[in-house]
Amino acid sequence: MLRILAKLQICKLIRESCRYHHCCCSLLWCLRTISSLANPVEGIPFEKLETIDDHSFKFHQFSQILQECTDAGDLRTGMSVHTHLVKLNINGFILIWNKLLSLYLKFGHIHHAHQLFDTMPRRDVVSFNTMISASVRNNYDALDLVGLYSKMKKEDVKPNHITFAGLIGACDGLIALRLRGIFHAHTVRCGLSSNEFVGSSLVDGYAKQMKLEDAIKAFNEIMELDLVSWNIMIDGCARNNSKEHAVRMFSQMLKGNVRVDGFTLTSIIKTCSKPGDLKHGMQFHGSAIKLGLAHETPIYNALITMYSKCEKGVASPVKIFGSISEPNIISWTAMISGFMQNEQNEEAIGLYKEMLRLGVRENDFSFSSILPVYGNLANLEQGKQIHARIIKSWFGLDLSVNNALIDMYSKCGSLEDAHLVFMKMGKHDVVSCTTMIMSYGQHGKGKEALEILAEMKSEGLVPDGVTFLGCLYSCSHGGLVEEGVRVFKIMIEDHNLKPKREHFACVVDMLGRAGRLNEAENFIDEMGIESDVLVWETLLGACRVHGEMVLGEKSAQKIMELQPERHGPYVLLANIYAERGSWEDKVMVREKLVSHGLKKQVGCSWVALETMPC
Repeated sequence: MLRILAKLQICKLIRESCRYHHCCCSLLWCLRTISSLANPVEGIPFEKLETIDDHSFKFHQFSQILQECTDAGDLRTGMSVHTHLVKLNINGFILIWNKLLSLYLKFGHIHHAHQLFDTMPRRDVVSFNTMISASVRNNYDALDLVGLYSKMKKEDVKPNHITFAGLIGACDGLIALRLRGIFHAHTVRCGLSSNEFVGSSLVDGYAKQMKLEDAIKAFNEIMELDLVSWNIMIDGCARNNSKEHAVRMFSQMLKGNVRVDGFTLTSIIKTCSKPGDLKHGMQFHGSAIKLGLAHETPIYNALITMYSKCEKGVASPVKIFGSISEPNIISWTAMISGFMQNEQNEEAIGLYKEMLRLGVRENDFSFSSILPVYGNLANLEQGKQIHARIIKSWFGLDLSVNNALIDMYSKCGSLEDAHLVFMKMGKHDVVSCTTMIMSYGQHGKGKEALEILAEMKSEGLVPDGVTFLGCLYSCSHGGLVEEGVRVFKIMIEDHNLKPKREHFACVVDMLGRAGRLNEAENFIDEMGIESDVLVWETLLGACRVHGEMVLGEKSAQKIMELQPERHGPYVLLANIYAERGSWEDKVMVREKLVSHGLKKQVGCSWVALETMPC
């Protein structure tokens, strides 16, 4: 039986070889025929060639031959066909020229394809779509695509759904964001906005732009929704951190009897990222089991991430990870991140070492996940070993990896190394600058942090709320009160960012550290944040530093009224009394702490006993 199968396989290979050999022979005969009909000086027009009876050549065979060359990877023969087409000076049969475009693009000859496209006697919608798709794959600038589209309009070539799907999908970056809206308007004018390909591209584009409402509107315009459309919409909701919309879309999908696949469940599971989402996450897990999809590795990976974020401890993630027959790098990275998020740093390092022992190679996400572990342990020596592995693996140019390196070096106390990584980065993003600003803040270098903020403007980066929080933190620890107040005003007035409780607490801390306690209290009153525990805790800490008893008592009383279960105000107020010599008041506060059933958390310290190589 095995011999028969082997012979059949050999026959199949021989048959395919003979078929290609037959095509090559046909091509050679065709080329000889063409050579007898024309020369480089005098070419017989295409229309006349079709009327010749004895030596006529049907040029549609060229299309088949070029397709065979493309499938067989025979660029040389395809270029021979191109040469004879140029000799014949053919002005018709666009299909042949489109096949040539596809041939050159398959071999990555984008420059030759552009030259051919520019010299083509005529172009149709397939020609333009081919070049638009190639430009998108080769990361051409959006303005180059606009040039192709403009040429298309000038030549009165009507775009179709494939044209707009490619153009909209290529819209990325600040300039391209406006282009997406322009192309959207053109799809409406051409009556193509309801097409599933165009609509799905619009949904994906608006979701990446964090415009979920526009994405939903584009989704609702699609006439015939298929599985891909639903998946893109649900994934867009997950990207915009909107669990409510994602669940609603998932329910509509089930009601419409649309078959759910692994990508659908992976996307919907990603929306569960907080402890309150555990119930929904478990329901989605049950749906995966019911549909017979729970064994798929991507779903396992999503479940590991979900349980790590939503459930206390790592018992469920560890059990799921152990169920994966062949875990991939995403599985390992998800489990390492799960250990790190649950403050089980030693377990994360152990799993990372096991991954390396089994020969699994790191990627940018795994490096970005393991570096915070060494930062949390302040283990500079092993952190540097990971940095060395990053350099060897060529992931040293990745933005997320460099951002994690800056954070790791900062937490390990090596600000010089953090600054060196930042300066050697070829490109910065908002996260890079924010991480560096926070690093300077942790080391009390407020001026340097504000210099990074100024550099962001010159690089065209727009700071967000976290960036300004880092700047306020840096000003607070660097003693730059006036500069910090100015940054707070810039955030509100120039960037229209609404301050959060952390921003208010930073300003209170900044004023409190400078001894301007009354100004800090006035700030709380002016901002209308008297009901926020965090600002009163911050002010109470400042009162303890400066020995301010009256304001300290007021702050502690506010915290006890808002959250009586917190033990912190009792301890801090007792310390203030002790430093002022009011021992009776201290004893009274301590008795209140015990009578309310509260207990001071025990402090702890740790030290590294041994440094093991990673």
